[in-house]
Amino acid sequence: MRKVFYLLVFVLVAAGAFYGFKFYSKYSVIEAEIEKVPVEKGDIEVMFEDIGDIVPEVMNEVYSSVDGRVSELYVREGDTVRKGDKLAKIQPGQSEADKYVPVDVVSSVDGVILKCESRGYYEEGEIAKLGQRVSGVNGYDPTCLMRVANLDSLLVKIKVREVDVVKIKKGLPVKIYIDAVPNLRLTGKILLISPSAVMDRGGVKTFVIYAKINQRRLHLLPGMTARVIAVLEKRSNVLKIPLSALFEERGNYFVYLYDAKLNKAKKVNVKCGIRNDREVEILEGVRVGDMLYTEKPINVEENDKV
Repeated sequence: MRKVFYLLVFVLVAAGAFYGFKFYSKYSVIEAEIEKVPVEKGDIEVMFEDIGDIVPEVMNEVYSSVDGRVSELYVREGDTVRKGDKLAKIQPGQSEADKYVPVDVVSSVDGVILKCESRGYYEEGEIAKLGQRVSGVNGYDPTCLMRVANLDSLLVKIKVREVDVVKIKKGLPVKIYIDAVPNLRLTGKILLISPSAVMDRGGVKTFVIYAKINQRRLHLLPGMTARVIAVLEKRSNVLKIPLSALFEERGNYFVYLYDAKLNKAKKVNVKCGIRNDREVEILEGVRVGDMLYTEKPINVEENDKV
C-alpha cells in the first residue's frame, strides 16, 4: 500500500512539473536576458560620408602650339606665376639645323606650377624637360608640358558608388575635414555630379562628384585627403527605434513587443520610414515608451499580432 502511495505521489509531482513547465515556457518572461529597447521620439538623419582628394577649381594644362624641342624652361614645380609669364621656349623643327623662329609658351592664368597628370597607374606625372621633343596642341597626341593651378579656390574630388550617387543633389551643403589638419573645419556644397560612370581597376562603377570648399586661400595642397559629410535627409520629432529591434520576413517588417500585462511578447507589424545605419523611423504599429525585444523571444506565438 505504501509503494502505491509513493508511486501516486511521484506521478502527481511529475505531472505537475510537466504542466508547470509548459505554462512557464508559454507565459512567463523567460527572455529576461534578451535586451529590450524603448520606442522613442526624436530626430533621425540619413548621412553621406566619403573620402576624396583636394583638387584646384581652376587648373590649366599647358601645351606648345607647335611640334619641336624644349630649348628653354623657365619654371619648376611649385613656382608661382602670373598670367602672361613665360614658362618655356619651344624650338620648332625636327633638328637643330632647322632655323625656325622659337615659340614662347606663356601662362594663361595666375597660379602654381604642378606636374602633368600621370597617364598610367604606374607612371608618375612630370614637367617637360630641357631637350625633350614635344607634340603641339593640334597634333594627334599633344604633349603636356606642365599644369598651372590656382590654389585659392579648392574642390574635393570624390568617387561615389552608383547606389549613393542617386541620393546626392547639386547644391547639397557639406562639411569637410582634412586628415592632415585635424582641427580644420570647413564647409562647402556639391558643385558637380558627373553624368557618366567610370570603371575602377577592380571593375566597380563609380561616379565622380566635386564638392566646392567655401573657404579660400587655405594653403592646402592638391592630393591631400579630405572627408566629406552631408545630411541627405532629416526627420524631426518622429518615432524611432534601433535597427536591432526591427525584423523582416518576405518584405514585411515587424517588431516583438513586450506586453507587461500578459508577461509575453507580441509580434506587431510596423510601417517604416527613413533609416540610417543605427535607427529607423516608425510610421505605424507602436507608441512612445513601448519596449521591444532585440532578439526573437521564445514564448511568442505567431498568431500574437495586433
